[in-house]
Amino acid sequence: MEESQAQYATDKLAQLKSQYQVEIASDWGYDDSSSTKSWRVGNWSRTELDNLHKFIDLLSSAMGGLDRFVKNLGGVTVRKSDIGSHAGEAVAHRVSLATKGAFSAWTVVHEFSHAWDANHNWKLSAQLEKYTGGYTSPLLSLVKRLAGLSDSGFFDQENKPGRHGRKPGCNAAGYFYGDTPSGSNWSFNRVEDFAESVEMYVAWEKDNDLSNWAKARIDRYLLADGVADKNFGTDNWSYYKKYFYPDAGDYRKTKRWQFVDDLVNGRIENT
Repeated sequence: MEESQAQYATDKLAQLKSQYQVEIASDWGYDDSSSTKSWRVGNWSRTELDNLHKFIDLLSSAMGGLDRFVKNLGGVTVRKSDIGSHAGEAVAHRVSLATKGAFSAWTVVHEFSHAWDANHNWKLSAQLEKYTGGYTSPLLSLVKRLAGLSDSGFFDQENKPGRHGRKPGCNAAGYFYGDTPSGSNWSFNRVEDFAESVEMYVAWEKDNDLSNWAKARIDRYLLADGVADKNFGTDNWSYYKKYFYPDAGDYRKTKRWQFVDDLVNGRIENT
């Protein structure tokens, strides 16, 4: 943050706090440790504060407004952190965004969705799992790998088409997803499923900052096997279409879209 933008940043932080109960752990300001009182730029920019506000508002609007957002999240502190290769991380009341590179709308909504789930003791993802007909069984997943029925390596995904662990139960968690998620890989589990389902709900045909990426996630399954997608690389897309491509290509026809719609509209108890 540049020194000339300090007052703007102060006002923006106050706005995020008053409207959304979102606090930003600011890392900019005057460095009083030396006699020169130099300005410390930190890891945030004015553009990033504006984008964070905009992306939070997308989720808030999908939830039905500020009051519901505050109730669902219960207050969140956002900080920039060195979190390795991750774009973001979240637990209850805390979201971390990587210091490396700019964050996307997808990352912000994803991590705030995790914080929402965590604020409810991860019960929302458990509800989604049940609602969509999925279940988690590491033992059955192991049996599937032993029988040679997994589309992954034995202990991890393999970096080649058809070996990323996309089929039900072929992941580290032993998560046998139900219905039609928008994708899966070795890291997929019900917690990631919930966050991705919220993202897709916020994005789908809303013409917002997430919408093009959401559409691309679905459209990749229209490609032939072995074709390289500019966003997602090369895989056996046509083969995986039966797992991930919704009826008529419309994500609103999935149980995941319906679950999130029921959740934000109070037809499912937000426990």
